[in-house]
Amino acid sequence: MTSVLVIDDHAVVASGTKTVLENAGFKVETEQSAKMIQAILQERNYDLFLVDLNMPDMDGMATADLILDLDPDAKVIIYTGYETEIEPLFASMIQRGIAGVVSKSASIDSLIAALHAALRDEVLLPIWLFQRLQIADAARADAARMERAKVHLNQNERAILAAVMRGETNREIAQNLLIGQRTVEKHLTGIFRKLGVHSRIEAVEKVNELGIGSGLHGAKSIRQEKTNS
Repeated sequence: MTSVLVIDDHAVVASGTKTVLENAGFKVETEQSAKMIQAILQERNYDLFLVDLNMPDMDGMATADLILDLDPDAKVIIYTGYETEIEPLFASMIQRGIAGVVSKSASIDSLIAALHAALRDEVLLPIWLFQRLQIADAARADAARMERAKVHLNQNERAILAAVMRGETNREIAQNLLIGQRTVEKHLTGIFRKLGVHSRIEAVEKVNELGIGSGLHGAKSIRQEKTNS
């Protein structure tokens, strides 16, 4: 029988959730505080953790972190009474390794389905959240395209930035592109300004973020191109 630990500081909610899940075939225990979770997990393991997001002593995110620190394979589902809290926290939940999120206003079938999905290493999302995430992804993609469009690099800058991406020093760049080292430094200053960064590392990160690295491969400086011709 699948064991579930419900952690919720509202006794009525915890009791009601326990009854619902037991009727669905789960073995359920409840805790009103996460303070004793470390001691509890030293005594036994659970297949699932259903954790209230808003608790006074330790919130659901911190509780999930503690559980996953103690057991990296634990399946933690965040339980919240406010759907508006889910969207802004969703990305952070996924990064933390949280297995899912479900609203307390969701139907019994949705709650049970979310638990079964977590057991299958799947995440069950309400359609409204899925749609909002799609809209947010589209907005980020549009913003990235607009930002890329604002970055105009000339031929020399593209060649130098490509060399920076390969990890070449200023001296190596100057030798390979047949230009002076001070010219390289001058171009780098302009590149950093256009990218809105202050160092080589930040420049590489920005190029990767904007997705313009592939367009730099094989770039040559104007002087090198003329020499080759």
